[in-house]
Amino acid sequence: LAANNFAAMGTVLGTTRAGRRDVALVSFDDLPFAEILEPAITTVAQDPTAIGTAAAAIALARLDGDRTRARTITVPTRLIPRGSGELPPTTR
Repeated sequence: LAANNFAAMGTVLGTTRAGRRDVALVSFDDLPFAEILEPAITTVAQDPTAIGTAAAAIALARLDGDRTRARTITVPTRLIPRGSGELPPTTR
């Protein structure tokens, strides 16, 4: 599991250079090039607009005097299966 798209790019680079095709990869954050690789990278896509909107609303409310306790806001994600995370395990 790559925690972000930079980690995913490094993982793809490393596995490609090592000639490895048996490593399942799922990346958190969708990548612009995720579909063109073979296998295409399975990703957990976030909604950056919703994240930015929620963050801005909180920041503006704080600037306007809101002093409520910190809270967690959950923004939905979606799994985009493309093949890289669904590799079957190898038998040894």
